[in-house]
Amino acid sequence: MLLQSAALLALGVGIGSRAHAQTYPDKAIHLIVPFAAGGATDVLGRLLARSMQATLGQSVVVENRVGATGTLAANYVAKAAPDGYTALFGGVGTNSLLEFTLPSLQYSPSQDFVPAGNFCFVDFVMAVGHDSPYQTLDDLIKDAKARPGEVSYQSAGPLGTLHVAQEYLWKNAGVEMNHIPYKGESHVIPDLVSGRVDVAQLTLATARQLAADGKIRMLATMAPERLVGAPDLPTVAEQGFPGFAMPTWNGVFLPKGTPDAIVQKLNDAINVAIQDEAVRQQVLNMGIGPGRPNTPAEHAEFLARERERWRRMVEESGIQVEKS
Repeated sequence: MLLQSAALLALGVGIGSRAHAQTYPDKAIHLIVPFAAGGATDVLGRLLARSMQATLGQSVVVENRVGATGTLAANYVAKAAPDGYTALFGGVGTNSLLEFTLPSLQYSPSQDFVPAGNFCFVDFVMAVGHDSPYQTLDDLIKDAKARPGEVSYQSAGPLGTLHVAQEYLWKNAGVEMNHIPYKGESHVIPDLVSGRVDVAQLTLATARQLAADGKIRMLATMAPERLVGAPDLPTVAEQGFPGFAMPTWNGVFLPKGTPDAIVQKLNDAINVAIQDEAVRQQVLNMGIGPGRPNTPAEHAEFLARERERWRRMVEESGIQVEKS
């Protein structure tokens, strides 16, 4: 009798889930952005939300939940009902890197989310001030070897993507650099231009404009391949570090247990946005690379590779991670 009741209950749950997926969405979807309104991540999230809203025929409301390096927003979504109405506009930190640098995370990036699809790649450029003596990445490394701990570099904060990736690079180059964390890209620009910090990582749109204005010089891109928006700029990998790359990206994540049919509906909407020429152009104008249409399974495979990449970079960089 108990087995029969359990079977009937499971059948009822299954039927209910299918019926819910068929009518989804019938109310507003909340896309949670981990960073402040007005920043690049927020702008990208709102661009995607507008496109998804048109495709799904239902409101997609962007909600900024700021704090704790993005983990406040990620934890909120991880604990939300798996009904497709709360999604995370996540990125490298929240859904890959922090798993290896912050053991105290209240959620598991690899276990508590279902990936719905990748949306874009945020390209970073290694830059120096226009008056800097460094003409190439090799120049920078040679000077750093000659003056251990004196050549300075910027990151957006300890244990973040820029910090980890650069420490990994410097370790492979055999140099010791002086790490200076900044609150954001806008804060480092005056110091980079004036030479108070020797090298910084800037988003392509920012670096391209500053270079055009004669204020900085671009040495390399941290991306896996040359950028559409700067095809003459070599990658770090091309300049003596084969295999090196720091791809940064943004995608949509749902709480674990979200029905497959709902995940697929959101994936379809993401792919419509990626293929919309107006959306693509707005993304490119930001100096950001639009993603390619992808399935939830392909997104999951991509994330597995990314987690392995960041796990290896954290371990091999020798960076001091948070103690559990």
